[in-house]
Amino acid sequence: MPKRATNNRKWNGELLKLGETIDPETDRPVMGYPKVRDIKYKNLGVTSTDKIFAERDTNEVIKKIEVRIDREIEDNQKDYRIGIRGRKYDIERIYTREADGVMEMSLSYAD
Repeated sequence: MPKRATNNRKWNGELLKLGETIDPETDRPVMGYPKVRDIKYKNLGVTSTDKIFAERDTNEVIKKIEVRIDREIEDNQKDYRIGIRGRKYDIERIYTREADGVMEMSLSYAD
């Protein structure tokens, strides 16, 4: 009998998308990153190769996570951010593993 597949993505984060929100004090629209939905992720370690590769870029890779494939995120990566434990991260790079149905995201601190 084959082993039962389990979900290894056990941590919760937030998927944030660039858009307009209403400022409660002034009732005017402001650009921000409102929450789209919760996202399940698996924490991957950052390797020294990732650190060296990131030095060429302006932002340093701080965290790598694995999430299920989402074509909307893959196609518009600059419009999205990931929120983890109250901290916001920019998506620097996405590596897609089609056969497994997952994406590996390299994250850096957001401004």
